[in-house]
Amino acid sequence: MAMTLACRDVGVDCPHVSRGETEEELMADVAKHGKEVHGYTEEQLKDPEMMKKVKAAIKTE
Repeated sequence: MAMTLACRDVGVDCPHVSRGETEEELMADVAKHGKEVHGYTEEQLKDPEMMKKVKAAIKTE
């Protein structure tokens, strides 16, 4: 089952949508995009509040 996460769903004005077949694949794509495009650090991405917000926004297709 495919999983998606849109930047807009976590309050970022960006059209990017990350995709993955597993939560692990999805989160890897989210982290890569977050670092490369939005300048997030590993520490910011692993923050418990950030993780909670991101995981709540994941959609399954």
